[in-house]
Amino acid sequence: MMTQDQASESVPVRRVSVLGRFVPAFSYAITAPACIISALLLLGVMRAMRTAEAAGLSAVAGGMAEANLPISLTLYFATAVGMIGIVVAVVRLFTTNTAASPSAWFFLIAGCIGLAPLLLLWQSETLFIQAISPGSGGIARVASSIQLWLTLTIVFAFIADSILLIASLVPLPAVMRTPRSYAPLLVLVLMEVGLIGMAVAFQMRTSWLRHLRFGGRF
Repeated sequence: MMTQDQASESVPVRRVSVLGRFVPAFSYAITAPACIISALLLLGVMRAMRTAEAAGLSAVAGGMAEANLPISLTLYFATAVGMIGIVVAVVRLFTTNTAASPSAWFFLIAGCIGLAPLLLLWQSETLFIQAISPGSGGIARVASSIQLWLTLTIVFAFIADSILLIASLVPLPAVMRTPRSYAPLLVLVLMEVGLIGMAVAFQMRTSWLRHLRFGGRF
């Protein structure tokens, strides 16, 4: 008669579904290249401001709005892919599967990694806006801080994409696998809300910058 330990050893370790983790990881990773492009464009705006010190508020706001365009468009695509990931999770929850599902921890960690470049870019833009606001003292006072945050955005975007790509393909440890459970689905929904929130925030900021570009008040 087999003991409980022997029975456990005889049960093969179930692999984690590649589709179940690749689709959500892709939705988190796809914004990273756009963050890099937007950060590089913002660095270009800074260089232009140093070259043309008399650059007006409308010109700077216009440059920032154009720099925001890649990330704004990509966030809409990321939210659409995220919705597909949620649908995949729901289908797997109510069907028989030969592969295990990623755990809630996997989606939470992957989502936070994917959101990190977005938050760094947001902070960079916030410092930029504060620097061009009336009575702020100009861009020169915080140029080094803005450049640091933009550099961190680029570096973390590369790191985030690498981690998410590897995590979506390599075998996961037991802590990242889960039997049928609602927890991963809830975390997926939470991360999707985060993506939607970032999309709305960047879109509102871009619209406001365009308003400034065409003569609106700060």
